[in-house]
Formats: sequence, C-alpha cells, structure tokens
Amino acid sequence: MKNRLLSRHSMSRLLLLALLSASLSVGAVLAQDATPEPEPLNDRLVGLSSPIEVEILNEFYADMRVEAEKPENQIDLVVVDAGGDAIKQFGDIEAMVAQEYDGIFFLVLTPEGMDDLVARAVEQGICVFNHSASPITGVTQNVVLDQYNTAYQVGVAAGEWINEHYDGVTQIGIMGNRADPQLAERTRGLKEGVLATAPGSEIVGEVEANTVDLGAAGTANLLQANPDIRVILSFGDDAGLGAYTAATEAGFTDGDEFFIGSADGTQLVRDRIAENGIYQATWSYMFPLSATQWMRDMQKCLRGEAVPPTRIERGLLVTRETLEDVNALVNDPQAPELQYLYDDPNVMEYSDEPLFTPGSPEEAAALEAAAEATEEADS
Repeated sequence: MKNRLLSRHSMSRLLLLALLSASLSVGAVLAQDATPEPEPLNDRLVGLSSPIEVEILNEFYADMRVEAEKPENQIDLVVVDAGGDAIKQFGDIEAMVAQEYDGIFFLVLTPEGMDDLVARAVEQGICVFNHSASPITGVTQNVVLDQYNTAYQVGVAAGEWINEHYDGVTQIGIMGNRADPQLAERTRGLKEGVLATAPGSEIVGEVEANTVDLGAAGTANLLQANPDIRVILSFGDDAGLGAYTAATEAGFTDGDEFFIGSADGTQLVRDRIAENGIYQATWSYMFPLSATQWMRDMQKCLRGEAVPPTRIERGLLVTRETLEDVNALVNDPQAPELQYLYDDPNVMEYSDEPLFTPGSPEEAAALEAAAEATEEADS
C-alpha cells in the first residue's frame, strides 16, 4: 500500500503540469456557451445548514455565493450556523423543511438521525444536497472525499521530511477527529502515512480539535508535555492553523526543525506554506471548485434537471514545490480557462451509485451485495 501511495505522491507534479497545460490549450474554447440563459431562480428559497464557523467553510460559502448571485441565477443563499451544536443543527434543518424551502444544503456535524428527516424533505420535493464528511441515505446528492488516501499522502510527506531532517526518528502530535466516521478515517490516514514512511518515529499524543482555538490549545499542551515533538499533523486546516500559532509561540519558526501538515487546502494555509516556514503541507480538495459545482448542481435540481446521486471530490498535495501551480488552479473557480476542470475526473467525478449513511441497513445491504458480486466474479 505504501509503495502505491508513494507512487501517486510522486506523480503530483506531473498531474499539475497536465492540468495547467490543458488550461492554456482548451480554456478559450470552453469559455463561452451559446445556449440561451435559463430563467432566474430568485423566487426559490434555498438554505444552507452550517455546522460551525471555520475558515474553510467561510471560503467555501463565499465561492457558492459568487455562483448563486450570477444574473442568470439570482439565488439569495440563507446560511444558518449551528455553532457546533448537533441538536441545534438538526432543528435548523427541520425548520427549513417545515418552511418548505425549495433547496437545502448541509454539512452536518453527525449523520445520526438524519435519514428520516431527509426522507421527509425529499418526499416534499425539496432538493437536498449533502457535503458532510459522511454520506447520508436518500439525499438528492452526496459529495464525498477520499478521506483516508488523501490524508495518507500528507502523512507520507511528513515522513519524508522526518527521514531527511531527523534520520527517520522524532516525536509526532496529532490534531484528530473521532466524532465523524469519515473524519476518523482521515485522521487514521495521517497517522498510518507518517508511520509507514518514518517507522522509527512515534505518535506521543492526539487531541480532538476541529477549530483554530482547539488546535492552538491542544498543540500547546502537547508541546508542554512532550517537548521533543517536531511534527504536528492535523486532520483539518483550522486546527492546523492553531497548531502553527502554538508552535511559533513555543519558538519554532525554522522549517528544517519543525513540520506542520494538514488537509483541506484553505487559502490561509497555502499562504503559510508560501512563507517557507514550519507549515509545509496540506491536501487541497480544490474546494473552490467543489463549492461552485455544488451550487451549479442545486440550480439544475431547482430547474427540474436530473443530477447524479454521488460526486467524488479528489485534489492535490500542496507543498512548497506544488504551491504555485495549485494556486493557479483554485484561485478563480469562475475563470473561463478553468471550466474544463469541472469535467476532469482527477478533480471531481460523478457516479450513478448512491451512497448510504454509515451503519445504516441500506449500507449493510449494499456492502453485502458488493461482496457477493466480488465472490461471483472470482469464482
């Protein structure tokens, strides 16, 4: 597994060059579409239930609004923040269903209890779009990430740095997430990637942290208890930014001495990587493109067009070496020369196979059917 993932890691630069080359060669051709403009959607009520206020989501919603507010759409997106309270978030979504919203987006803190609410909403004809860490049964569309493998590659990057700077042996701290099954997988990918690449190293502490403040407090505590930590890996950029603050306050500013890596690919973290300091890697899920496409698919649904039940969002490893090229690909998701990326399976890909809530009967049945199909194919 390690060799396979390392091979993918080594191909990142080639993939970036291919994407950028395509941008230059075909962007102009794809820039304009001669089809007539659709009717505006300013009479539709569209809401978004947000789990918590963090930088990655602020950027995400801003990109959604750019698409929503274009003259041909005119959608006034209503964003309601749950403040980290799963019970409040469930109530927020329930209120949108009761008020007969035409479209509902959500990124839920937990999928628990959502299946019945989603079923009611869809039965009412509401377009329901999920971009949470875990899929949810019955929505109009689930958008999912390859959580484990992408985080594994961030871990590999950290392990390679350890091998170069500490002969493969140092102490590691983790900013993790166990609350959501898929984010737990992302956390596991970080840990297994770094230890597979630098097996002489040791993870000496793990903190549950999904905000800047929690990342800062958690890292400060880890460094106080384990002063020999030289690597902090975070499942998300927000906790990673907090780790950066705590590490710099502890005196670590040299990228040859300390390494911070995370996954999300926010602008703030890419800016830190550009400083050539201790923040040295993130995984860009190319969220500006995903946010734009999420809104475009909602618009299709509101206009009565079919949308696939599943979209898989991929992305690229961001390091000092790849930063400039990744920035060129995500800085303006509306740029005519970048519209080809929405059809590139290396960036995002649709599937006609629906996904189901983890642990649900539907998921169990789907897994059993897949196992039986595999057994038949092997026999």
